[in-house]
Amino acid sequence: MINNGIVKIEVSPDILENWQEITNILSELVGIPTALIMRFAEPYIEVFVSSNSKGNPYHPGEKEILYGSGLYCEKVIRTQDRLLVPDALSDENWKNNPDIKLNMISYLGFPILWPDKNPFGTICILDNKPNQYSATVERLILKFRSLIESHLELIYMNRILGDRKQTADRLFE
Repeated sequence: MINNGIVKIEVSPDILENWQEITNILSELVGIPTALIMRFAEPYIEVFVSSNSKGNPYHPGEKEILYGSGLYCEKVIRTQDRLLVPDALSDENWKNNPDIKLNMISYLGFPILWPDKNPFGTICILDNKPNQYSATVERLILKFRSLIESHLELIYMNRILGDRKQTADRLFE
């Protein structure tokens, strides 16, 4: 099923459990309150998976209209590139970011893509204090992103194969 170029999918409970563990590990290892996997479903960006960490103000299912929101994720989705904001309070471009109201003043995020290169969403971490994040943390997030994109490729291909099988079955009825 495709809607506005975006495949609507159900993520199986075992994959969702893996993604939950990814966010929990990131939050714990980096020592930050928030690690997220965000899902883009135009026009919204939705908290899809959120770390179970102390001080995390984000909850699965929360969503905002993406474009024009001023959210960190908006920039990542638009540019399809990494975004690092070490301290939004001292950054002219980010000092009015909506996440500041939640006391999330630093951000590191990367785009997550479907196999066809359309955006699925983002994987990101946020902190309630200035944070430069190390190169090791960036590499870890990129490895986790690769794992998530591998899961998405399996979901995507299973969906295509399932659609083809349904079409073939109708032809031979």
